[in-house]
Amino acid sequence: MQDVRTSEALAASVVIPLYNEEQILRQNLEILAACFDRVIGAGKWLFILVENGSTDATPRLADAAAERWAPSQAIHLKESNYGSALKTGLRAAATKWVYIVDIEQWDLPFIAWSWRKRASYDVMMASKRADPSISRQQYYRRLLSCGLNGLLQLFVQFTGTDTHGPKLLARDSLKPIIDACELDRGQYDTELILRAVRSGRRIVEVPFPYREMRPNRNWMIKKIAWNLFALKRLVDVLKKVPSEGPQRYYRVSREDVLEGCRDILPEIAELDHV
Repeated sequence: MQDVRTSEALAASVVIPLYNEEQILRQNLEILAACFDRVIGAGKWLFILVENGSTDATPRLADAAAERWAPSQAIHLKESNYGSALKTGLRAAATKWVYIVDIEQWDLPFIAWSWRKRASYDVMMASKRADPSISRQQYYRRLLSCGLNGLLQLFVQFTGTDTHGPKLLARDSLKPIIDACELDRGQYDTELILRAVRSGRRIVEVPFPYREMRPNRNWMIKKIAWNLFALKRLVDVLKKVPSEGPQRYYRVSREDVLEGCRDILPEIAELDHV
């Protein structure tokens, strides 16, 4: 396999954490690959598939995908840990731009729009809460997200609406932050975004119509308990991360996103869906 660190022709990496995704992995990678071929160009991007502790056929399917879309890479971690998978994938990336995409949560117009606007920001982030009029999230999941975001606003003064959506990162700008992040599991990307905000990085938040592609794996009560514990850890970590100056946090509308990618993906830009 080609070493991803030595390929100067590659413009972007696509980091995707994987855990027991055999039912949707192959089909969704096909859709994503076709999109990246059109948006970035065939042969100019790669997948970094970070399989973590799967007990189904996901490891085998990830290896097969890495071969199919060479020089993509499949990384295997022993334990299920979403944050560790993200951190591992981001540290393995050597391209100038890095997408973070969940295999069950992505938005093709956001991918196209963010690539076109990449020179203007350090972090481009899709939010399932930024525009309630297009949200397709289940009610109890919406309640959980709202509660968590309210706690982030209260305890760490986060002014955005979401930290867990798809992202496009300027790797060179974000590398010191990627290396500094301490948390794992579901709070890793939250810490990443909050550190980026406090460091004055240019961040833009855009709405996307989140739609679940598979059933939720955890009960709401369990998620609430875990998030409260993780929030305490996050607050303790961020006490050591002072703001370096005024924030540069921007927002655009869904209409802006669709209009900005209409010529790249005309048939998709007309359909506001995941």
